[in-house]
Amino acid sequence: MDDIADLITESLIVRDMQGRITLWNRASERLYGWPPAQALGRSLHMLLATRHLFPMADIEARLPVAGTWVGEVARHAADGRELSVEVRWTLRRDAAGVPVDIVETGRDISALSLLEQETRLAAHRYRNLFQAMAAAFWEMDFSRVRLMIGDLMAAGITDFPRHMAENPDWIVEAMRAVRVVDVNDKAVSLFGATRREEIVGGHVAWCFPPQSRQVFAQSLIAAARRQDRYATETTLTRLDGQPIDVLFTVCWPEEHKGRGHVLVGVIDITERRRAEEETRRSERRYRELFDQMPVALGQLDLRYMNGQLAALYGDRPPPRSEADIDLDFIRDILRNTPVIEVNPRAQQLFRAARREEMLVPIECFWRTRPETVRRTVLARLRGEPGYSEETKVDALDGAQIDVLYTVAFPPSSLERGTNIVAFVDIGDRVAALAKVEQMQAELAHAGRVAMLGEMAASIAHEVNQPLAAIAASGAACLRWLGRTEPDLGEVRDLAGRVVADAQRAAGIIARVRDMAANRRADHVRVNLNELVEEATHFLRHEFQARQVELRFSPTPGPVLVSADRIQVQQVVVNLAVNALQAMAEAGTPVPRLSIAINPVGPDGLCVTVEDNGPGLDPATAPRLFESFFTTKREGLGIGLAVCRSIVEAHGGRMEAGNRADGGGARFWFTLPCLIDTPAGG
Repeated sequence: MDDIADLITESLIVRDMQGRITLWNRASERLYGWPPAQALGRSLHMLLATRHLFPMADIEARLPVAGTWVGEVARHAADGRELSVEVRWTLRRDAAGVPVDIVETGRDISALSLLEQETRLAAHRYRNLFQAMAAAFWEMDFSRVRLMIGDLMAAGITDFPRHMAENPDWIVEAMRAVRVVDVNDKAVSLFGATRREEIVGGHVAWCFPPQSRQVFAQSLIAAARRQDRYATETTLTRLDGQPIDVLFTVCWPEEHKGRGHVLVGVIDITERRRAEEETRRSERRYRELFDQMPVALGQLDLRYMNGQLAALYGDRPPPRSEADIDLDFIRDILRNTPVIEVNPRAQQLFRAARREEMLVPIECFWRTRPETVRRTVLARLRGEPGYSEETKVDALDGAQIDVLYTVAFPPSSLERGTNIVAFVDIGDRVAALAKVEQMQAELAHAGRVAMLGEMAASIAHEVNQPLAAIAASGAACLRWLGRTEPDLGEVRDLAGRVVADAQRAAGIIARVRDMAANRRADHVRVNLNELVEEATHFLRHEFQARQVELRFSPTPGPVLVSADRIQVQQVVVNLAVNALQAMAEAGTPVPRLSIAINPVGPDGLCVTVEDNGPGLDPATAPRLFESFFTTKREGLGIGLAVCRSIVEAHGGRMEAGNRADGGGARFWFTLPCLIDTPAGG
């Protein structure tokens, strides 16, 4: 094999798939100056420093598909001479189709004339460009069509557009007169061919559907008017009949005009058109959704805001709280952030007669509540996905509207410099909640008044005790003063007792008046142990009269709570009275009431009231806290409902059930406790 290769006058080199030289004939030695012993086994491109306009790796990557490659490369001989070599590479495969090696034939073209080199280089560049472009390129011979146009001119026809419009068959004939000279690989794949020969040599009538034939006609008119190019978007047909949307461009290179050749470029825009149509459909859907939503929507231009936030916070950590954001900075943003679109519901909500009235800076909608926008900016700077708040906005007529304000921060919208804000009118709900709160306050007041009747005997006893003590102390004072020698020390002690008992009576009456008055809760720091123990004093006479044993277990831990003393005592008294009545009606032999205070969780206190009476009826237990539901013959059914409302207003919760041993009812409620910080802590 090597002897035969040495008889070939051109350079013959074989290299394996790793690029190592396996055959090097004598012509290669003469051309490059390297003897076979120094060439075999070495990398061809490294030995000869092969260079090309395009990377060698890209060219060789196409070999498994194309099978061959022809081109000019620059190389270095062994003595350092620069060589220009025309090479042809052919990929060989084994019987299984696996690539084995690459056979190269080459000839030195360094001695060609400069003009020939330029000509060959231009042709080479044209061929590479023709094949490498992502567009489908056709080279077409229009010489016969030129003769047809000449015949029309000889017949006196000068209005070619009119003639073509009136004679569509002439256009079809002209398309059949065109001959395809060449196509690139992209054209082969785009139009569904498997080989160039399926297109080259034929006409082009098959690829122009009837609705696109005027495009061919317009290209001929452009040529007749000596235009350099003609381009438009149209639809062509593949060999299998499938339509494709394309950008069709025809040009007449100067060097081709004498031969009557034209170049046609075709770029597939099917996906682009689909994307554009999908975009239009999406825009229509967005517009319909935007306009028809029952929520007030506004689109804002955020470019000024984005610039200001980037300038101020671009390289800084986000603010720790809204107080760290200057309110004047927010007002500047409000003055320079315009509304660019609103839906009809927004016009209605903000009292706008026309859409254009709302396309103004958003400052006029946030005059009274700029803090809401400040909190929105804080959420965005912290990287939160959105922000929502119940707030008030200003309508165009000056009215304030209760709304649920919501804004999201999708990155795509922020990058475009726009965003959508939403407003839900909650005016009716706010008004309804105000009515509910008023009704709850009235219900609580009614409960307090109703319980006064049940507590009247105990309260009368409590008031009678200090009054009786006052009377007794006063009588004793008179006796000590009536002696021949008055004992002023005893009189002074008795007078102090009179004052203390009078203050005690005044305190009892003050609590009764507070419970009867419809006043808002006045929360103060109180000791829960003392508060509950004081509540049991109200019922001391009741415990004694009914011979009920009271067990009170205070908690040794933190016991400070923020509470309205009278209301919480009302809860304790009501639960205790209910227990006393239940044990009395059931005839409990040894009635016993236990009140305990225990910590619950990391920051809560639980007050538990247990008795040893009949317990709760499972059938009615779930309804105990319903308003106006009662199991008592004379009850109003509002006591427990009021108690739960009071506890929940203090941030706690109230529950009921039976004791674990089944020996009575168990009611408990929780309150959040306060951690008493030592002075100087």
